[in-house]
Amino acid sequence: MYSPDLSERMVKTLYRLKRAWNKPMTAVIEQLLIQSLATVDKKPVCEICRKEKNNSCEGCYFNGQQLSERKNNENG
Repeated sequence: MYSPDLSERMVKTLYRLKRAWNKPMTAVIEQLLIQSLATVDKKPVCEICRKEKNNSCEGCYFNGQQLSERKNNENG
């Protein structure tokens, strides 16, 4: 699996969020990604997946069910 390198500025920003939210950096990153994914137009992403014969939507956050379930879990 790909592990992205982050700039020092981003690492410092994540550290500050981690401290403010009292969560591990990985949880901060995941929460930010989930919030961001809700704003992304999923149509072009899904089209590329289908074009590449990747028809398994289960577990993908662009699957509307996954996003709504995750939001419900976070909101209690």
